[in-house]
Amino acid sequence: MIKLKSLIKEERRHFPDKSLAQFLLTNHVELLSDWLYHGSPPEGLIDILINGIYGIEHGEVSENETFSTSVNSEVLGLFSEMHGDTGLQFRVEGVRVLVLDDVMAYLATALRGSGMELEADETKPEQFVKRFNIPVGEHDHSPYLPYDYITSLGVDAFTYDYVWSRVRRGMTPSVRDESEICFVGKGIDLLNRSISGIWVDGHEYEPSEKAEALKDLQGRV
Repeated sequence: MIKLKSLIKEERRHFPDKSLAQFLLTNHVELLSDWLYHGSPPEGLIDILINGIYGIEHGEVSENETFSTSVNSEVLGLFSEMHGDTGLQFRVEGVRVLVLDDVMAYLATALRGSGMELEADETKPEQFVKRFNIPVGEHDHSPYLPYDYITSLGVDAFTYDYVWSRVRRGMTPSVRDESEICFVGKGIDLLNRSISGIWVDGHEYEPSEKAEALKDLQGRV
């Protein structure tokens, strides 16, 4: 905890060069129009249907307000805690997605200590860090992107390049692959407007049938 607090203090003093934002917006942002899914146990889905979709801290990337979705419909069953296909389905159009390559993923996860152990080519991060004046921690001397840097870019969501490669080629993810498209900032508000279906143990309700879906869910808690 001492280490994390130390790094958070550093991020308040240091920020990448402003040219990094323009570089990323020009070279790493793609548009997504697709079906997306969010799996949830009944209790979590009840909360979402009553209070709306809201952000939570990401477990890997240094972002405080995120909401995870997937291009893989299998997540409806993977995260329902044995309640069949349960969660939300979305239809999004023109979502601006920041695609994290190996260097960006390495930098964006540096503060989390998540156990991902992301690696990048030894020379590429060094060159990237120097080019854009990426902050380097005083405690462990590792480069990192400050908390909420992705949100500050004004994009709707982020994903990893391996996921985007599958999306671009129209490949079906393997059964247990999360294939995450994670929404940030105002993108979370967009999701609230993009719900196209509510799934409860394999039964799909229309958004207009939210009251019926809630009743079904509450009977399972």
